[in-house]
Amino acid sequence: MEKNELPDFPATEFAAFSTAKLSYFLPYTSLTTVEQIKTFFGEDFGKKADVVNDQLVVLGSEGWEPVQKGLIIAKFTNNKYKIIDVDYYRRDFNDPIIDSEGKGIY
Repeated sequence: MEKNELPDFPATEFAAFSTAKLSYFLPYTSLTTVEQIKTFFGEDFGKKADVVNDQLVVLGSEGWEPVQKGLIIAKFTNNKYKIIDVDYYRRDFNDPIIDSEGKGIY
């Protein structure tokens, strides 16, 4: 049985407000599907993100970076991506916006 490495976060894409603008987040866990990844990245899938040998890689400010499970992918309104951990998220953003079933609202 696969486990959710981010149990306090929704299992799908969710939105949150920073102090300046709206950002989108995808918690990346063992439960994250390729379909969820493709939906999150949209037209950027294959350009700024891809799955290579079952490993998600994202083009961020530091170049191509493999994403480890238990991290969060942030998408900003300028179409830039950043891989963050829960501490970074809690320090710089509000709590996740989720529905009554704990799923993301986007």
